[in-house]
Amino acid sequence: MKRENIAIILVSPENPDNIGAVARAVKNMGFSDLRLVAPPRGWRAQSKKMAMSADDILKKAREFSSLQETIRDLGLVIGTTRRSGGRRGAFLSFNGTISKVRGNSFRQKIGIVFGRESKGLANEESTHCDHLVRIPTGFAYPSLNLAQAVMVMLFALSWDWHRDRGAVSEISPEKALNKKEIEVTISHFEEALKALGYRKGGADLLPRILNTFRGLIKRNGLLEPEAQMIKGLSRKIRAKVGSSR
Repeated sequence: MKRENIAIILVSPENPDNIGAVARAVKNMGFSDLRLVAPPRGWRAQSKKMAMSADDILKKAREFSSLQETIRDLGLVIGTTRRSGGRRGAFLSFNGTISKVRGNSFRQKIGIVFGRESKGLANEESTHCDHLVRIPTGFAYPSLNLAQAVMVMLFALSWDWHRDRGAVSEISPEKALNKKEIEVTISHFEEALKALGYRKGGADLLPRILNTFRGLIKRNGLLEPEAQMIKGLSRKIRAKVGSSR
């Protein structure tokens, strides 16, 4: 596992003490990339008390205005939540999540997203995640403290991680695209569909096709050679359709 490729993302954290405790957990487990979406004013100074010796994590933590902006350089995004439901998105098992993050960390940057203390992740925020996961807890009281949730996830990722060294050769060496690069590829595909006559509005299939295409990418990611193939085919479709008119 490449720890440097894994980012811990806090969405609208409400308590600076929790931010400090998260920073400590991040450093305890050997990670370093902490990102915050719309944190409270003065959080960096107020969270030092709970960070203990993790001041360096707080100092280099990055602040963003939205989750969408935060994940632009990431290829895989996992959201943590205790709530389920059809509108929440696609769930992975806890063990499946740990395996997926460990393996994919060799070829792309990954974000693990944690919601606000009072309400967790909103439905709209969960749509920006490729997968969701519930941390196994007791049924009677499943809600974890923010810093505890972060520690559980990072501990699970770190536990017995040395076994993965022997599996590095099994991981594809090809670069996996991040969210920004994926959107560029999708835009090429969309232009090809438009050239074929698909348009937005009415009963048109364009939005449905694009949503299905995004769903496929969310499940498996997109490697650079695959993106180049999609772009190349899209260009040929536009050229072919244009020359036949």
